[in-house]
Amino acid sequence: MESENFSKLQWSSSGLLGLLRSTLQSVDEAAAKREVSAPPERLSNAQLSEVANEWRHRASDGDQGAESVAQALELVASHRSQEKQKRIHAMGRRLSEFMGLN
Repeated sequence: MESENFSKLQWSSSGLLGLLRSTLQSVDEAAAKREVSAPPERLSNAQLSEVANEWRHRASDGDQGAESVAQALELVASHRSQEKQKRIHAMGRRLSEFMGLN
């Protein structure tokens, strides 16, 4: 009996970008077709969460791969948040060292 594990699907960067492009609303379809090879603009964490929610709705409608896309988007948002916190802590440590507070 085969079991499917959707939470461990692997996405290539071009495949995930293609899926993201399909969810973004395009104002000018001709311009979008000319820029197929260009990556989309960087999404904020709030935008990533919004798109992830849209993918979760697609999963509830029966799209089998949508759950893994939503997880990937949430993972990107989480990593960005962690990186920002690390930079803030590092800056605080440097300032403390500079001021001789440690």
